[in-house]
Amino acid sequence: MNNNKMRTCLEIAYNCPFLLLIFSTSFLFFIYSGVSYGRDSDKSVATIQMDAEGEILENYDGTENENNEKTNKIEQDIDFAVSPEGADETREEENGLENAGTRKEENENIENKNEQKIDSAKSKGTVVKAKEKDRATKFVEYTPIETDSIYYSDAGKVALTTTYDYVLENDSYFNDAAFMGDSRTLGISDYAGFDEADFFCDNGMTIFKLLEDAGVTYQKTGEKVNLKEMLQEKHYGKIYIMLGMNELGYGDTNRYMKQYLSVLRQIREWQPDAIIFIMANLHVSREKNDMASEFNNININDKNVASARLANGRDIFYLDCNPLFTDEEGYLQAELTFDGVHLYAQHHEKWREFLLEHGVEPESTEE
Repeated sequence: MNNNKMRTCLEIAYNCPFLLLIFSTSFLFFIYSGVSYGRDSDKSVATIQMDAEGEILENYDGTENENNEKTNKIEQDIDFAVSPEGADETREEENGLENAGTRKEENENIENKNEQKIDSAKSKGTVVKAKEKDRATKFVEYTPIETDSIYYSDAGKVALTTTYDYVLENDSYFNDAAFMGDSRTLGISDYAGFDEADFFCDNGMTIFKLLEDAGVTYQKTGEKVNLKEMLQEKHYGKIYIMLGMNELGYGDTNRYMKQYLSVLRQIREWQPDAIIFIMANLHVSREKNDMASEFNNININDKNVASARLANGRDIFYLDCNPLFTDEEGYLQAELTFDGVHLYAQHHEKWREFLLEHGVEPESTEE
């Protein structure tokens, strides 16, 4: 009887080679999946984040308003790349982790919902969330104008200060703070009165030069220091970055965003507990605004929007003080500046108050 059953099974298998193919393929897939998953699960957070960064920067071209699906994917990857909890997020790449198909379907559902929200907010002045789940930074959309510049495009929206329950602080809040930037940061160093904070800034500084071996001036000593070494030797509770003016005619916004993200990831590695503040670049005056060149407010706004998208509302925040100093058309008020770019000394008091009013206290780890 048993021999008859065995012969029957063999006859069926022989006459149905497709069943054999399915069985053998399933068996090989089971073995390979086990090995592959074990290999991928050993990847470090840094490796996974590097992959995410590469995808962001290859795909981002500043035309997110025309392609909402790509934009939503980029925003998810940016949040994944700069977050210290990136490896614990449920956003998984298709080429290495289990449940990728399920995650892809979930992401498509989220993207469809976001597209509906964005489509319903086309009129000027409508506030749109950059990302529904985690990111608190918001944008005000407007109708962009066409540009033919190789350096920038019109972003079609303005980034607002990250939404958060900020705390009013006093000067001691900045005792463990580091400020990094260009000549406008020098103005804060000279006139805002945060004497205990460390300022690393130079005229002409850019996001591309900030971590180079050539160094940046440490304002307490007036000497050049290697910022990479400083960030590995000293612990900071807050880090403020304001760069982008000197990059207006260098590369394009995509390249600027790529470098900004790289710098943020490196700083996060060295300063895992620091709260990072991305400070918006001030607009320029009407007289200084030059649409015939790259030095204009549309370009500045394009850079601001790009950097604002790196804020996550948890440990990276975007601060925009432009409303304090600009007129209804977005130009830096002429009476506040001596050259159309930099503020008179006395007006840094407003900037000081703004920063004091936007303190972020580390969240308690106690249950």
